[in-house]
Amino acid sequence: MPATPKKKRKKEPDPLVGRVINDRFRIEALIARGGMGKVYKAEQAPLGREVALKVLNPNYHGDNDPEFHKRFFLEASICSKLTHPNTVTIFDYGRTDDDIYYIAMEYLEGMTLHRALREGGPLEPERAMHITRQICRSLREAHALGVIHRDLKPANIYLVSHGDEVDFVKVLDFGLVKDLGDKGEDLTQTGLFMGSPKYMAPEQIRGERVDVRCDIYALGVILYEMLTGKVPFDRANSVNILMAHVHEAPPPMQEANPDVQIPPMLQNAVMKSMAKKPDERFASMDEFLMALKQIASQSGLALSRSGETSMSGEFAAVGGTGSYPPVHLSGNTPSGPMTPSGSFAPGAALTPSGATPLPLSGDNPFEKKPGVGRWIAAFVLLLAAGTGAYLALRSEEAQPLTGPVAEAAVDAGLVTTQPGPLAELDAGVVAPPPMRTVMVTLRSTPAGATVNVDGRTWTTPADVEWTGDAAALGREVTFRFQLDGHRDFTVTRTLTSDSLHVSVELSALQVRHAPIRRPIRRPRPRPAMTTMDPGASIGIKGYKAEPY
Repeated sequence: MPATPKKKRKKEPDPLVGRVINDRFRIEALIARGGMGKVYKAEQAPLGREVALKVLNPNYHGDNDPEFHKRFFLEASICSKLTHPNTVTIFDYGRTDDDIYYIAMEYLEGMTLHRALREGGPLEPERAMHITRQICRSLREAHALGVIHRDLKPANIYLVSHGDEVDFVKVLDFGLVKDLGDKGEDLTQTGLFMGSPKYMAPEQIRGERVDVRCDIYALGVILYEMLTGKVPFDRANSVNILMAHVHEAPPPMQEANPDVQIPPMLQNAVMKSMAKKPDERFASMDEFLMALKQIASQSGLALSRSGETSMSGEFAAVGGTGSYPPVHLSGNTPSGPMTPSGSFAPGAALTPSGATPLPLSGDNPFEKKPGVGRWIAAFVLLLAAGTGAYLALRSEEAQPLTGPVAEAAVDAGLVTTQPGPLAELDAGVVAPPPMRTVMVTLRSTPAGATVNVDGRTWTTPADVEWTGDAAALGREVTFRFQLDGHRDFTVTRTLTSDSLHVSVELSALQVRHAPIRRPIRRPRPRPAMTTMDPGASIGIKGYKAEPY
């Protein structure tokens, strides 16, 4: 007897699709789902703005974590304060009357870094550093506000196209975010393990108090994976992975993938960020960012795949990304002995060489003519004695330098008789250094957009001149273009020359007007006609049926 085919069970429609959340967000389609909830594409009324709506599963209670809903709102409230272009924007969050918790955030079109690595394999060092620098900038703002991520991984890093930028980074899912300013107890239930094992710092695994350096460790693991295509520790189960992070040194990157070519200084930076002890890592995202910029400069790698900035002047200002001095990393291949903490032993990481030593033979013009050297030595002593006497007399009489010493100095080209800086010093005048200026051209399509930079605004088209600190080489500037009826556009540029041209094309918002509902007019009921006796009076006093 033939078996009867099983009827396919019809997939029930999602009950939230088509629903309007809190009279503002109309859910259009399901984007993704997870153990905690779902992410929907929705439209925010009346703006007509597309948003991603993160909705918590009503049946999920954080594996019996009593603080789960509190932590859910903590993520929303803290992330709503983050405004960096490389951080996903939070528009709204709340709870419905039937206990649906939601966060409305920026709708992104692109792919996660996890998917990019899975489909494309290892990234070129130039591209990997470009992505890492943007992550540094996003977390630098969060850390400055006292917030650490604690769950940084490729699945939480989104790559989108943003204007003329490719691989534009958006850091999202601050689900395990921690406010460092909160001196109370952590919002993690005792004994509840939270985090992603492949990217967790040793101190986080041990349950110790964490700070910004746990994010630096996770970013180092991500950079390691981008460059080699593999994480440093990949074991059969999560427990073995965690133990490897705590006790084992990361394998050399060339050993993880012999087919990739990674600059030695970049390898050193990755290993430094993954040191077992937090004190041996970069102290901050700003320091990590500065190291990556120096490596790009000294390795000849462009700072951006999309023309973010050219190399000239990138490091003209020391500590251009903050208050940190340049970071010294070795240019040698990291083959030195590894300490138990996972960092290289002293001597393996030295300041990059590049200083030209003094010639020792053959090229020294004084070596072949010792007599010339003696004459010059005598002249220098004579000049020093004369200068000392001049300074002593100058404080009393302010007489000009004269005599054989002055004549010898003039003949040697060391002193000029023409008015110059020395004469200005005699007069008590110091020539100020020239003021640096940069011409900035702002354009938008359509024109008339407002451009905001550090609290200052201009309207396109505009040509403005910046001077002084505002025109410093290497300064990163974020421009925010806003125009009614159009999407906001934010772009970051670095000052590398005496001119900067910023031109953007703004996309119009598609505002969908709600249909106008007109009231339905219903005919009024007419009073019923009755037959009355001609001699009877109607029910109103003073009137009769036949008044005449």
